[in-house]
Amino acid sequence: MKFKFEIFDNDLWREIIISVSQQKMRSLMTMFGVFWGIFMLILLVGCGFGFGNGIIGQLTSLESNTFFLFPANTTEPYQGYDRDRAWVFKSDDIRLLKGKLAGRVDELMPVNSDDTVEVKNNSVSSTNGLIGITPDYMKVVPQRVIEGRYINQIDVEQHRKVCLLGSQLAKVLFGDESPLMKRVTVAGVIHTVVGVIKRTNDNIALGGNPTEAVILPITTEQDVMNRHDEYNFLSITNFPKYPIEDDEEAIVSTIKERHHIAPTDDNALDVFSLKAALSSFLGLELGLNILIWIIGIGTLAAGLIGIANIMIVTIKERTQEIGVRRALGAMPSKIIQQIMMESLTLTLTAGIAGIVAGVWCLYALDIFMSGDDGSSMTLIKDPMISILPTLSALVILVIGGLLAGYYPTKRALKVKAIEALREE
Repeated sequence: MKFKFEIFDNDLWREIIISVSQQKMRSLMTMFGVFWGIFMLILLVGCGFGFGNGIIGQLTSLESNTFFLFPANTTEPYQGYDRDRAWVFKSDDIRLLKGKLAGRVDELMPVNSDDTVEVKNNSVSSTNGLIGITPDYMKVVPQRVIEGRYINQIDVEQHRKVCLLGSQLAKVLFGDESPLMKRVTVAGVIHTVVGVIKRTNDNIALGGNPTEAVILPITTEQDVMNRHDEYNFLSITNFPKYPIEDDEEAIVSTIKERHHIAPTDDNALDVFSLKAALSSFLGLELGLNILIWIIGIGTLAAGLIGIANIMIVTIKERTQEIGVRRALGAMPSKIIQQIMMESLTLTLTAGIAGIVAGVWCLYALDIFMSGDDGSSMTLIKDPMISILPTLSALVILVIGGLLAGYYPTKRALKVKAIEALREE
């Protein structure tokens, strides 16, 4: 059977409008199934994209060729030392590792941290975290200097009593007033504020959240906290052409040997790899995207099946009408065209509404998940959907809508006109 669509046929559209308006509730419920299906598809795909921009996008922006080393209590006795022994990193560990990894290591950075210290100015006090750093800390934990300057190497070498305030802590202590060159007391020792910083990646926190902490040169922090050549943890970054995982065994064995830790005591030294974390998240993203498309397409297919079922019922009810039209000489192609256009109209109207609603929800979600200045890093960042999956969904709707109208009508046209007139 050959026929062609006459999309701009006024009589055709008048009949379609009349037919749809006669079954308003049925038409609305049918359209809602398609609307909900494509709405969920757009929302899920957009959130999946936002997840890739969020945690994964932030991890990929970091130097992934990095290890973080954290000391922990020993769990095995070794060389005369009891189990459950506490130990810390020393400057000799840093020198030893630099010699072991000579020509391969790019940065080897110690960090100290304390959960709570009292920080106060003349009239306001607050209990916050304390972080002792070197200038390389900014390379590992992305930050932005809002006011003033950052800690420099001279501050570290001369044990200067200077500090950085996280932007939130500065707000608590000084309100809207600039804290630069003002004095604050940190754990009972007076320091001069030389800068205000804000962390720009919420997924990396080495020693605490810099936005909420007070930060000192690491040597000054050791003086204040009476640590004397002790470090909480180390960060080791190799040059790109030397994968850090290739040196893991040498790093761990060197540290264990120096601190008299049993080679089999894997719990005494925690090693965290950014590359391993990134690989895990990439696998999670792939699985999440597959699940999203399965759920989204399944929901969309359910809506199209609803359209097909409704069209079967509608054509069954209109069997007599089809018989009359055929008896009056209407071409089967015209009848099929009208039914298919009715189905396509319902499908596309609901589908376009679902796409618009989905895009607006993604826009609202983006605003909700962002900070006041739009720079906050979150689990989901910039959720959106590209044109390709949107067009693919529309193509599926068009094909599904046409088929939902074509097959029931073609089957109805196989009934002879006289038999169709007798149908109740």
